[in-house]
Amino acid sequence: MDSEQRKHARHLGLEGGFLRLAVRPEFRGRRAKLVDISTGGIGFLLESALDAGTVMVFEIQATQGGETFTRIARVRHCRAQPIPPDAPWLEPKPGFSNTFRRLFGFKQPPPDGIAWLVGCEFDHPLTEDEIQSFLAHLKSMTFRQT
Repeated sequence: MDSEQRKHARHLGLEGGFLRLAVRPEFRGRRAKLVDISTGGIGFLLESALDAGTVMVFEIQATQGGETFTRIARVRHCRAQPIPPDAPWLEPKPGFSNTFRRLFGFKQPPPDGIAWLVGCEFDHPLTEDEIQSFLAHLKSMTFRQT
């Protein structure tokens, strides 16, 4: 039996995808790492857990200096995950330490603690055109960072 119960196809492996979101009731900005997106929802890693049913607002920039899609979303699930080394809430490592590790082939030790994989459902689905525009923007940002 297939355990996949999704209504919408997911786009995974979104390198360089970082989000800003505001969580109700305080609507304080938070930084998150994008994991996946579909027309119906979004998955991301966050520093702290969110309860199922929590409401938040996303601004998803689709094009450089252009279109932005704002969506309200509701948390459907939240579970613990290892913190990725590029988590946007981590303090940057000193430049000398990173250079030393690269020169001598040492790997960066994994960060301590846990992150939270949060899956949300949009109140109003994105269109397939909006998804494709957003993915093109992410791809252009990834090339610019390398």
